[in-house]
Amino acid sequence: MREPIVPQLDAEEFLHWEARQHDRYELRHGFVLAFAGGTADHATIALNLSVALRRAFPLPCRVFGSDLKIAIGSNTFYYADAAVTCREIAGTETFVNAPLVICEVLSDSTRRYDAVEKRAAYRTVPSLERLIIVDTQIRRLEVDMCATNGWETSLVESGVVPLSSTHVALADIYVGTSLAELH
Repeated sequence: MREPIVPQLDAEEFLHWEARQHDRYELRHGFVLAFAGGTADHATIALNLSVALRRAFPLPCRVFGSDLKIAIGSNTFYYADAAVTCREIAGTETFVNAPLVICEVLSDSTRRYDAVEKRAAYRTVPSLERLIIVDTQIRRLEVDMCATNGWETSLVESGVVPLSSTHVALADIYVGTSLAELH
């Protein structure tokens, strides 16, 4: 588990402090944690997801990669690998507080943190309709969808991934990676 690197901060202190750093950090319940880097497959999958999300959510919706923080409540900020918001957001903003879709691409070093802790936190965001957790060890992802009676999770190991009113082929998410389909 990653250990906090600075004393506990509130949201405003964190945003001000992080803006002056060379590296990226997340704020979890007031504690600052270093943001881990990824592999070539991780980066390719994240980019493929962003492209698929742009097709599924045209303007005025905006798709973001891992450079924009997601605000979770008042004292937690996470970097997701991809996210969508359809609410207006200023071009100078450093975080989004009303994501519609969030995608996390798992890595060896952050697998449990992303799939358990961040997933639970993301599910508390009132605007969130879909959370997509993408595996980098096998061709599989989990799609959490907000339903009237709570969250429903579906496992996608082939075929298509449901995105809003459209879908994307699972193969398109893994194209260009070591998990790409061999033809």
